[in-house]
Amino acid sequence: MAIPTPTQGDVAYYDAFPKERKDIIDAHHHYNAEKKFVDDLLREMDSAGVHMTCLISSGPSYGEQEAADWSRIFKDFSDRIFGLGLFNPGRCDHDVVDRYYSKGFRGLKAIEPKRPYDEDDYMKYYEKAEDYGMPILFHTGVVARGTTQEREDVSSGYMRPIQLDRIARWCPKLSIVAAHMGDPWFSEAYNTSQKNPNMWLDISGKGIWLKASAIREHLWIRLRPEKLIFGIDEPPTEYKRLIHTWETLFYEIGVTQEQRDMIFAGSAKRIFLR
Repeated sequence: MAIPTPTQGDVAYYDAFPKERKDIIDAHHHYNAEKKFVDDLLREMDSAGVHMTCLISSGPSYGEQEAADWSRIFKDFSDRIFGLGLFNPGRCDHDVVDRYYSKGFRGLKAIEPKRPYDEDDYMKYYEKAEDYGMPILFHTGVVARGTTQEREDVSSGYMRPIQLDRIARWCPKLSIVAAHMGDPWFSEAYNTSQKNPNMWLDISGKGIWLKASAIREHLWIRLRPEKLIFGIDEPPTEYKRLIHTWETLFYEIGVTQEQRDMIFAGSAKRIFLR
């Protein structure tokens, strides 16, 4: 006997099954110095239906190969690749924002600050970014270790989502994205983003099931779907797997087609393409 296809009237989340997408925006992708990286990235984007990727530099003082790649990106692929210049608050001068903007970067990525993100002196970075209209993607949550054999002056506690609250209030025109939903401080990230209309959360990184469970637990209480944006923080070969996984998980927990459209593209357009 044939199994009937669910319709919109049967169960709320059956309003539309996941569809093939062509307009996805990836809000979190790191530059890789491998040969032909740009070509490989664009090929994987086309194959997976990713229209634009927010690509993060390796840092302010990148080498010749990366400089050549960025020059090519800004000249030929500015409609497909949105450059985010990586910087470490308190570990570089405030002119880093001007330098990135003058090179063609239209956004920033902040990580591993010397002190908590909302230090008084760091506001100068954010004020400049606000003036330029450059959104900032902040790493939030526990950060990976660069070494296990040497001293490392890094504190994940300096990158908690709550520290973005002061920044969002001080720079109301600055678009702020908290990477990884503040993992493991999910509730803190959700509540902070709900209080600030200029703050969103990306869903990138490991622990997808843990993130999906936290979303389901807080959905409609401390979190609305339009506050989430898609990102992978993985190699581009992982696009299809991660898109399928998140589409399925969102569908199963009751996120509608319209809301999924916001997560995969709509909200990111407001941040990066305004």
